[in-house]
Amino acid sequence: MLPEVRDNLFEFPGIWADVSIICYHLFMMSPRSVVAQDKLWIIPSPERVSRSWFRDTTVTMGNSFSLAVKTLWAHKLRSILTIFGIVIGIAAVVLIGATLGVVREMAVKSTAQTIGADTFIIAQVASVGNLSRKELSNKLRRNPEIYRREAERLAVRVEESALAAPVLDAFADVKAGNKLFRAASVTGSTESIQTIRNIRLSSGRFFTAAESRRSARVVIIGQDVVDEISPSADPLGKRVRIKGQSFQVIGIQEKQGSSFGSSLDRVVYMPISAFEKIWGTRRSVTVFLQPNDPAQLEETQEESRIAMRSLRRLRPTAPDNFDLLVPEAGRDFLARIVGIIAVAIVPISSVALIVAGIVVMNMMLVSVTERTRETGIRKSLGARNRDIFSEILFESMILTVLGGAAGLLVSYFAAFGLSRSFDAVVSISPFYAFMALGLTAVIGIGAGFFPAYLASRMPPVEALRHET
Repeated sequence: MLPEVRDNLFEFPGIWADVSIICYHLFMMSPRSVVAQDKLWIIPSPERVSRSWFRDTTVTMGNSFSLAVKTLWAHKLRSILTIFGIVIGIAAVVLIGATLGVVREMAVKSTAQTIGADTFIIAQVASVGNLSRKELSNKLRRNPEIYRREAERLAVRVEESALAAPVLDAFADVKAGNKLFRAASVTGSTESIQTIRNIRLSSGRFFTAAESRRSARVVIIGQDVVDEISPSADPLGKRVRIKGQSFQVIGIQEKQGSSFGSSLDRVVYMPISAFEKIWGTRRSVTVFLQPNDPAQLEETQEESRIAMRSLRRLRPTAPDNFDLLVPEAGRDFLARIVGIIAVAIVPISSVALIVAGIVVMNMMLVSVTERTRETGIRKSLGARNRDIFSEILFESMILTVLGGAAGLLVSYFAAFGLSRSFDAVVSISPFYAFMALGLTAVIGIGAGFFPAYLASRMPPVEALRHET
C-alpha cells in the first residue's frame, strides 16, 4: 500500500481511523506498535494471540462447567433419578459381560471334569448335542453298541500309548438307614477312571483293580450324598443300599461345586462289573482314553481309532461305525452356545443404556424450556451462543459420567455378591467396562447436543417474552 494511501486513513473520524490503521499494519506485517489519533496501539504477536485464545477458551469452559454443576445441584432429585437410570444401564451391560465370562470358564471346567484333562472318548454316539434328531437316529442305527468286553480288548491294544477305562452311567437313589438321597449319578468303571478324570478324594481310597475284577460291592460317594445320608458322622465304612444292593463306602470325593447350575457332587463310583450286576450287561459303554504322553494326543487318537476299526474288521474304504470325541469339540460346542447368547443378550442389555440416553435428553429439553427466560437475559447481557451450548452439553456429560462411574461401582459390588452366592469367581471384564463407559460418553454427548443447540440458537427477544 502506498504512503499516501496510508496517510489518507487518518482522515476517518474517531474510532474508525484507529481500526483502519490497525487493519493496515496487520495486513502489511508492519511493526507491532502504531500510533493512531494520539493513542498507542499494540499489535499482539501470533504467539500472544494463540495464548489469549487458549486462555479465553479455558475460562469460558470453566465458567460453563461451574454453571452446569450449580444447575444440576439446584435440581438434585431430578439429577439423581436421571443418574439412577444410567446406573441401571451400565450395570446391566457390565454384569451380563461378567456372567458370560463365567459361563465360558464353567464350560471349560465342566468339560475337563466330565471328560478329563488331555483325554478323548470313543462311544456309539459321542456328540449328541451337535446332532439333529434325524442324524442321531441314523448314527444309532449305523453304529453298533460298544460292550465292556470290546472296550477291554481296545484297552489292551492301546495300553502302550494310552490309559483306557470303560464307563457306564445311571441314576439311582442311595439309602443309608432312614436317610435317602434321590437321583444320584452312579458311574461304573475300572480303577483307571480315577487317573483319567483326576478324581481327588477328601478321605478314604478308590477301589483297586482286584476289587474291580471280583465285582466288589464298594463305592466312592460325592459330598452332596455325604451331607444327605450322613450329615453328622463319618460315612467311611458304613453300608448304603443302591437298587436294593448293599455297598460299603470306602472313599469320599472332594467337593467339586456346580456347573451350569447342576451339582458335580451328586456322584457315586463303583466297579463296572458290580454296576452290570445291577443294571445288566447289555448296555453300551463309553471308553475314556488318556495318552501316556500328553504331547502325543493326536497320534494317540489316531492309533486308538485304527485299533477300534481293526477290532470291528472294517474295510479301509468303510467309514467309522463309532464316534471319537475330543474335549476341544465339547468346549467349542459350548463356546458357540455362549457366543450365540452373547450376540443376543448384549444388544438387548444395551437397550437400557439407550433408554437412559433418552431420559437424559428429555431432562435436558425440560431444563432448557424452564430456563428460556434466563437464557434470554444472559444473551442480552453478552452471553455468546457457545457459552450456552457448552453449559447445556456439560450438564448432560456430567450426568452420564457420574452415572457411568456409579454403575461400575454397583457392578463390582454385585459381582462380589454373585461370587459369594454361586461359589464362582465373577470378575468384571475390562472390555465390557470400557464398552459401557464408551457408550455412556457417546450417549452423554448425543443426548445433550440437540437441547444445547436449541438453547444456543434461541433468539434473545423471543426468550425474554417467554412466560415462566
